[in-house]
Amino acid sequence: MSTDQSVAPETTTPDEITDATDTVVSEIRREGSDAIADSLVASGVEMIFGYTGGSVPALARSLFAEEKLQEFGGRTELTAAWMSYGYNRVKRRAASAVVSWAVGALHVAPAVYGAKLDGTPLLVLVMNNPPAYEARDPLQDAVEVYPSLKPISKYIKKVTDAGDLPVIVRQAVKEASTGRFGPSVLDLAQTAMYQTTNMAVEELHLPHPPAARADDVAAVLELLLKAERPVIYAGAGVHISDGAEELRELAELLGVPVVSTSWGGRGLLPDAHPLYAGASGNFGWRSANDTLQRSDMWLAVGTSFSQMSTGSWSLKKPDTVVHVDVDQREIAKIFQPTLGLAADAKEFLSQLLDLARRKLSGTASNGSGSAAKSVVAADTTAWREEIAGIKAEWLTEMSSWYNGTEVPINQYFLIKTLSDNLPEDTLVVADSGGNAFGMYRAFEYKTVTPLATGGRYMSLGAGLPVAMGAKLADPSRTVVSYHGDGGLYYDFAELSNLTQRNLKIIVIIDNNHCLLANRASAKASGIDNPWVDLPQTTDFVTVAKGMGVDGERVETPDQIVPALQRALAAEGSYVLDVHTEPGLRIMRALSGVIPIVGDRTPKKGHLTDVIEGSWPS
Repeated sequence: MSTDQSVAPETTTPDEITDATDTVVSEIRREGSDAIADSLVASGVEMIFGYTGGSVPALARSLFAEEKLQEFGGRTELTAAWMSYGYNRVKRRAASAVVSWAVGALHVAPAVYGAKLDGTPLLVLVMNNPPAYEARDPLQDAVEVYPSLKPISKYIKKVTDAGDLPVIVRQAVKEASTGRFGPSVLDLAQTAMYQTTNMAVEELHLPHPPAARADDVAAVLELLLKAERPVIYAGAGVHISDGAEELRELAELLGVPVVSTSWGGRGLLPDAHPLYAGASGNFGWRSANDTLQRSDMWLAVGTSFSQMSTGSWSLKKPDTVVHVDVDQREIAKIFQPTLGLAADAKEFLSQLLDLARRKLSGTASNGSGSAAKSVVAADTTAWREEIAGIKAEWLTEMSSWYNGTEVPINQYFLIKTLSDNLPEDTLVVADSGGNAFGMYRAFEYKTVTPLATGGRYMSLGAGLPVAMGAKLADPSRTVVSYHGDGGLYYDFAELSNLTQRNLKIIVIIDNNHCLLANRASAKASGIDNPWVDLPQTTDFVTVAKGMGVDGERVETPDQIVPALQRALAAEGSYVLDVHTEPGLRIMRALSGVIPIVGDRTPKKGHLTDVIEGSWPS
């Protein structure tokens, strides 16, 4: 996606120099910090998140001069980074950056790693000591920041001279925002902030995303039209490329059912759409897994076939699989597809949709310049009816979990109640663990919803700052942070930031007084782990009110709706501390498979038989 941001006005005084013909030439010279600020604006960066220390103020002076960039300070370096992460996922490009002092960059590292794994655009600026200190063991020596972050960065540069700063900043934004998105890191020497550069600051126009070859698109369409039981298997790559509309139109045109990945692809289609079969994986929908395993062809777009989505690679896959991903390294990484295409998801879906329309109407060229005869797709009526039946069975099964009488409150009843009472375009950000598994499975998506979290990494304690970044990126939406109590201990300090910045987030704590996913996996392995139990004495509402955020405790099912109505009506942020059932089982949509812990074919513990998968080990 390109940007129409204009170049910032020159903020430094031109020097006059004389060229070889004695002509006076105007030369713009900027200090390094000004060059960074001007280049960020010219590259489409809108907001700076950060936590400053050491000599970061030298850069901050330029970043916030003349209100060139919006700013938002986190309570920690890591929460600031997660805010930028959430902001950029909603914007679908590096539209923000995060700034930290030298050693603070190691606090940012989990977000850098998450951005690398999840394909999230992220731009990190690290202010480091002067290069002369590298031999002197200075206070907070940060010589190892660069080699520490290099393996987990998509792009990284150590900058000790201001000369090339404009081009380096532009490269960093471009690399984070193109191809498979990822983290760019600039390790900046403090002295470079005061040096000058006369390099021009150029406006960045991102290159057009890569499309597929026309003959490959034609081959995919032919396979789709011949298949009797085709499925479009859509992942997070469709979300991050903004391809939901093309996905829907293609599925409707060809009558092909859609399965999304476990949570990376959630919200690409409304749950009630007649062609949506559900989310795959052990914590997904059984109807989605059954659809995939009964299919004779997968068109997999923007997915890496992750452990969570495939039930530890135990799903039976058909003989015909087309795999489309923007990163060619994903193609044939785990298995050899029938056809592999390296292309942006939205671009490919647009190409396929256009060709399908022309083929089905008989207006496509046959290669000789004349129109080809119209083609007829295989009749998939019976296939769609079969899927509608297994989807209805699964939704009936899931509805049986919504027990509205339990105290403590049933988690699935809580999620269902939220689905029924929140605005239909609400953006819900779950954290990590059992609460997230439940949310991304059972929350009903009524409209296409941006994906604020990645589909693979899921770092515990990122939920609230990611939700804050998402709200800043799209202020028109109701944004909910659906947090587990275990994760909230990581990032609850950001509640004070909600008050200070007058930012409206509804924070719902799924408070079961334990680390549910960890407890379940430990018990499955016959382990009694005391670390998974959390105190019941913590009063999160009092903590929130101490930081200026109103809220209330919810202990019985009948209290949920009135409390949620008060949260929606509140002028500012609001915390609902909902006490939920700690013994809830995380229902699995695949039998006989441990979805996360250890080998996909467990040979001991509560499963004694080897589970043979259909994929190569």
